[in-house]
Amino acid sequence: MAEKIFYIVRHALPDFPSGETLCLGRRLDLPLGIEGHAQATQLADDFSSLPVEAIYVSPLLRAQQTAAPIAGENRPLIILDDLAELDGGEWDGLPFCEIRRRWPDFRGSCPPGGERDEHGLSRMQRALEEIDARTERCAVIVAHGGVNRLLLCALAGKPLSEKKQFSQDYAAIGIIEKRGSAFCTVTSGRAPQKKP
Repeated sequence: MAEKIFYIVRHALPDFPSGETLCLGRRLDLPLGIEGHAQATQLADDFSSLPVEAIYVSPLLRAQQTAAPIAGENRPLIILDDLAELDGGEWDGLPFCEIRRRWPDFRGSCPPGGERDEHGLSRMQRALEEIDARTERCAVIVAHGGVNRLLLCALAGKPLSEKKQFSQDYAAIGIIEKRGSAFCTVTSGRAPQKKP
């Protein structure tokens, strides 16, 4: 049986200025769009009846705008720098079609001037340890697709090369449990079940 539960959430849909999906690292910080705000409201409803003690969030705007409705007026909202998205280097802010054109072998590689997966994972592990130390039973973590995948992948005992197997749509919710001294990935994309 789990001693603690951590819900790990990817931020909601950002407002892409041209309507074209861009590579979003930690350098380009877009706000949520109309659909993203609706997703954040739905997340707040999903978590409203759960015994969440605090919401831990990336310093980036899209994550904070997702986390604020979940926190509401009664739950602490705590910013942790280690939850920021991977640094996308030269790819940050570029459309994926442009990345594929300029770097045809980009799959699985680190962007020029960007952050390696191992470094991003190390940050997320450090953040999880800090959150665990401050949590009695249940917390929500609002971060980003790239770093969330790395953490979920590592906790599932998979090599980081398999990170894309872990679902991280916008506003996706993963579940991490702590059993004894070990963390484990339960799911990477299921919505929480409301309590009656």
